[in-house]
Amino acid sequence: MSATVVVATVPGHSNLLRSDYLIRHVAEHWRPLGVEFELTTSPRVSPPGDIGWQHLDTTRVAEDYQELIARYAVAINRGPSDVHKRSTATHLVARDDPWHGPVIVKTDLNYGGRTEDWAHRWRPLRHPLVHAFRDRLPARLTGRMAPDEYPIYSSKALVPSWVWRDRRFVVQRFLTEQSDGLYGIRRWFFFGDREFAYLAYSPAPIVSGDNHSRWEQLGDPPPGLRARRAELGLDYGKIDYAEVENELVVYDVSPTISADGPPGSSPQRQMIAELVPGLGGFLEHVEERAAGAGSPSSPL
Repeated sequence: MSATVVVATVPGHSNLLRSDYLIRHVAEHWRPLGVEFELTTSPRVSPPGDIGWQHLDTTRVAEDYQELIARYAVAINRGPSDVHKRSTATHLVARDDPWHGPVIVKTDLNYGGRTEDWAHRWRPLRHPLVHAFRDRLPARLTGRMAPDEYPIYSSKALVPSWVWRDRRFVVQRFLTEQSDGLYGIRRWFFFGDREFAYLAYSPAPIVSGDNHSRWEQLGDPPPGLRARRAELGLDYGKIDYAEVENELVVYDVSPTISADGPPGSSPQRQMIAELVPGLGGFLEHVEERAAGAGSPSSPL
């Protein structure tokens, strides 16, 4: 079918449709089928289109960007406006909590606070040298941390006192799945009615999409996770989680996703194959509206 998807992103992501984000693969698949993709990096510019897609990769969506996506009758991720860890992660620890096990310190903002850098509308602040300089400064000054270097402490008593006073950071129980000396993480990706989930293991206590040594595909996620997705209004994104002693532990929620794994790797190929067709449900909404069927519900 013929349709136009308008993708709203931040000024620093003008190359989004040529990047490692999954949306690049979505565009490559659907363009030959008649779907055009238009990028806008300013909330003041709203190109005509059939579908609006909120793809900022920031923890909080500014109000003007929310107003931008509201101009489109069919939208992807119109709902989530704030996915900071204080509202999405579970098992967070306060200073006076009776938890005596290990803990991990994280930024309240996604991806160590780095994703917000690309949202600066003054271009010099988005320069890589500025980012490199900030990375050299103490986290106490910048509010940033490298996600693969979040500090882990054997007890919350060892957490520096300034962390407890700084709202830019959260402390979470360090609860993780383990197998044969490896640490595990479960990742659930979704796009409309399509989904893909896997369990990855790594020798490193913080497991990411690119540093795992083995992985296995999973079936349906726990019902509580589906409920959380619905509460947040996520059409597209991922939730990182674990199942530890029959408890669901949510680490992170993101409304934007990369194509996990090294290029051409098995998990990446399967993820792309499973998720890319998810745009089809939104295109069906466009066709229904064109046929006068009113305002259909989201294809979640």
